[in-house]
This record gives sequence, C-alpha cells and structure tokens, in this order.
Amino acid sequence: MKVASNTIYHRFGLIEQQNHHWVISLFITSLLVLPFGFMTFKGLFGVLSAICLLLSLLALGINSGHPSNFFKEKYSFLIILCLSAIVLSLLLSQAIRGDISAASYDGPVRLLAALPILIAIYKHRINFPKLLSLVIPLALLGILIFAKLSTHIYGERLTNHYLDPIFWGNFSIILGFMSFASIQSQDHLLLKIYKFSGLALGITMSLMSQSRAGWIAAIIMALVWLALNRKELTFKKLVAITFAFLLTLILLFIFVDSFSARVNGAITEISGWLNKTQTESATGYRLTMWKMTVHLFSLSPWVGYGEFSTLPVTKDPYILSFADAESIKTILCCGPHNEVAAQTLRSGVFGILALLATYMIPMFIFLQSKMNQSTVMGMMLCTGVFICGFATEMLGLKISYTFYAIFTSGLMATTIWQKK
Repeated sequence: MKVASNTIYHRFGLIEQQNHHWVISLFITSLLVLPFGFMTFKGLFGVLSAICLLLSLLALGINSGHPSNFFKEKYSFLIILCLSAIVLSLLLSQAIRGDISAASYDGPVRLLAALPILIAIYKHRINFPKLLSLVIPLALLGILIFAKLSTHIYGERLTNHYLDPIFWGNFSIILGFMSFASIQSQDHLLLKIYKFSGLALGITMSLMSQSRAGWIAAIIMALVWLALNRKELTFKKLVAITFAFLLTLILLFIFVDSFSARVNGAITEISGWLNKTQTESATGYRLTMWKMTVHLFSLSPWVGYGEFSTLPVTKDPYILSFADAESIKTILCCGPHNEVAAQTLRSGVFGILALLATYMIPMFIFLQSKMNQSTVMGMMLCTGVFICGFATEMLGLKISYTFYAIFTSGLMATTIWQKK
C-alpha cells in the first residue's frame, strides 16, 4: 500500500492521521477544489462533485477503520433519514397518487449520493470545517470575479450568466457567514483577517445581487451566532456587537441606494398587496402564490400534486377570484417561490416533514455536540439556507442540492468523529 507520510494536509490539521494512502490525499484535494467550482462555469461544480464522489468510494476501500463503524454511531440513522427524507416523501406521495416520475428524483437523490462522502470523511478523520475555512474566502473572490466578467443579464443586479441574482446572492451571504463562523480564538491575527474577509465578500456580493432574502437570512444568522457564542461574550462585548450591527444596517440604508430602494420597495409592495391597491409586484406575486398554496393544501393535504404544471389553479373558482395571470403562470412554471410551499405542493404533509428533517436533523446533531468550528459553521449553513428558502426554493436546482448535500454531510461527519 502506497502511504504518504506527514503530508501537508496533516501538518495543516486537515486530517488526523499522519500516514495515509495517496488516494486519501486526492480525496482531500477534491474537497479543497470543490468550492471553487460553485457558481462559476456551468456544469463545473457537477463535474468536481462527481470526481469527489468517485474518490470517496475509493477512499472507503482504504484501510484504517471499517466503513460500517459509521452505522454504529448514535446519530447514524438520523443522518441517513436526513439525506433520504425528500426522496422518500416523493416516493410515498407519487405511489399513493399513482404518478411515478423518475425526473422528480434528479435533484433530491444527490442528498443521498453524498452518503459515501460523509462516511469517507468520518472514516479517515478529515477536518472538513477547517478545510472549508481555508478555501471559502478565495472561492468567494473567484465567484465574484467570474460574475463581474460574465454577461449582466439582470442589469445592475450581479450574478453569473446562468443563475438568477437571488440564488447567487443568497449563497454568497451564507458562505460569508460560514467563513466568519470558522474564526477561532487560537487563530493568529492574519488568519482571522483572512476568514473575516470571507464575510466581507459575502456581504458585498449579497448587496450587489440585491437579494432581500439574503439580507433577512444575514440578520437571523447573526442572531444565531450570538446565541451560540453567548457564554464567551461579556455584557460589554454583546452591547458593542449589537451596536455595531445596528449601526451597519443604518449606514447601509443611508448610503447604499440599492439597499434602501429594495427595503422600501418591499415595504411598499407588502402594503400594496395587503391593501389590494397593487398586487402585481415581485413581493405581491409571492404573497399571492403562497395564498394559493394554502388553499391547494387544504384540498390535498396528504400527498400534494406532484409537478407544478399539474396544479389545478386555472379551474379553481376561489383561486381565480384573487390570483392575477402572472402569479398563475409563475406557480405553474416555477412553483410558489418558497421552499416549504413547494414541498407542500409536491408531496403534501410528507413533503413538509421531509423538508424539516433535511434541515432540522443536521441542526440537532450540531447542537448536541460540543461548541466547535463544525457546530457554528453547520448552524450558519442550515440556518441560512432554511431562512432564504422562505423567499425562493433554495433546493430547486441540482447545483444547490449537491452543495447542501456535500457541505452538510462533511460538517456532520466531522462533528461526529471529533466527539470521540
């Protein structure tokens, strides 16, 4: 067996074992490179994740612990449930409705496909959060440069040439907070500045994309971070951080025109929809589609309707009494622009339970462990994606399923092996 001794990965603390097979080094390299393919060239992230999956399968066959040891862990069943929940909800609801569609599984199955990656990281004691902390700021910089060089099809709202600015901005701010969450007290000053630059890049990119969902998620992630670090924060530090955070929001509102315009626009659009004076707006369409979802759920609460194109919205008198043509067209084409609503329409109660399992099980595992890097980074990831999902379907694309599957799996795997 060809063994690498005292590799750079061991010296940097990315793997616990000093001596490991060269395949493991390749696997760690694939994990390091993976974030650089996210939100850049179309299809690149898929190729890199496929290589990562292949190397993880090879890594499972390398000695140093049997893969089956993972299934003896306390939370192994919950992890498998988390990765398979959406697939199971689709399978159950489609079987009951009698309309099996293989295409529906293209995205959700990627959650389950991340299981070998999770077990390989667990088996070989790879420090996935530390790995991410070293590459996220550089990856964000690369994503920003690529977007700047891409065709700006959304005008002044920044994104790349194939993603909408909402998705692009949401994941930018989530990655930024994950970088911030990776800062540890023992890090030297330059490393802390480097990791903090990830947050600065994420906030800047979110502002440039003008994604309001990301801004709301940023506030919630900041509150979660404060709650997780409450024991380390003195009252003076807490007051200082709160003041700095509120001051930042005020300064953004005063000096960044796009920020204030989008915030004022949202308030105006919500008011217009509630007062029925202007229902046809970006926010108005969403609110109308969510109202439609509540009604449709009441008609078929258990198994949903499957594909959005099959929704009976054009023949329902109640929906036609309040829904505008654009809202009807959008929900039939792209769904209700809300993660919970989307899963509700697809699979009913099964879909809601599956979505909660997909987000809440990782959070439970993170919070059950001792306070460390993987805990805080994992909470930022799950919280950010979940909150952003209230304004758009975050797990609606294959790239987002793959991202969430691998990153969550890696963080859960590290959380488990570090408890030993």
